[in-house]
Amino acid sequence: MAFQAFLIALIIFVGKADYFVGTAMLGRPLVLGMLVGIALGDVSQGVIIGFQLELVYMGMQAIGASIPPDMIVGSVLGTAFAISTGNGIDTAVTIAMPAAILSAFVVNLFYGVITPLMARTADKFAAEDNDKGISAVFLANGFLFDVTFGVIGFVAFMFGGDAVSAFVASIPAWLTAGITIATGILPALGFAQLVTMIASKETAVFLLLGFVLAAYLGVPVLGIVCFAVVIVGILFMAHIFMPSQGSALMTEGEDDNEF
Repeated sequence: MAFQAFLIALIIFVGKADYFVGTAMLGRPLVLGMLVGIALGDVSQGVIIGFQLELVYMGMQAIGASIPPDMIVGSVLGTAFAISTGNGIDTAVTIAMPAAILSAFVVNLFYGVITPLMARTADKFAAEDNDKGISAVFLANGFLFDVTFGVIGFVAFMFGGDAVSAFVASIPAWLTAGITIATGILPALGFAQLVTMIASKETAVFLLLGFVLAAYLGVPVLGIVCFAVVIVGILFMAHIFMPSQGSALMTEGEDDNEF
């Protein structure tokens, strides 16, 4: 149990340390779910739960001073407890969202208190033209940030397994039904948040086409992807050939005028 809790902490650390490797998407629920599945010996279930949590957290971004629920801690603990209790995605969502919200408070603590204090030290090194000191402060702040959430994950999984199991067993049927309904709504909300970021006048017609193909013609996702590839190919070819045709027409027109 202690070793598994250590692996859970390590996975959270890796997810939080994503910026150190250049934003490689290691903090996405799909990747974290797979890693948790490997750690707990159920890779397929980890991938399935990670994919479902990916839909839940899709579109959640920090905007200005607003900190969204902590996707990394929520995904790892939600997947870990779902696999360890054997109760699937309902348990994952039940645990992931509260854990993510509570973890967001710790994020705010860092951003509002700890990081500004360390930034003062960095300012002092900057005044002294000490670039190594500045780098050390930034690395120390990032390492402390990642380790803190790893410790939270270790403690939560190490000492919370039985308590979580008892909590899940005590959940009334009406609440379980509500969670199941919410599980179906949250992915739609995640897609809606994503669409609001990518939708524009130029892309709206393609989003509508995908909806019509899926909702009214029953085309599966793979078929819609194939349609999209064909459309992209047509647009790409048009972009290549139309300018050359336009140039050719202009050349002919110039020749005719000269003639």
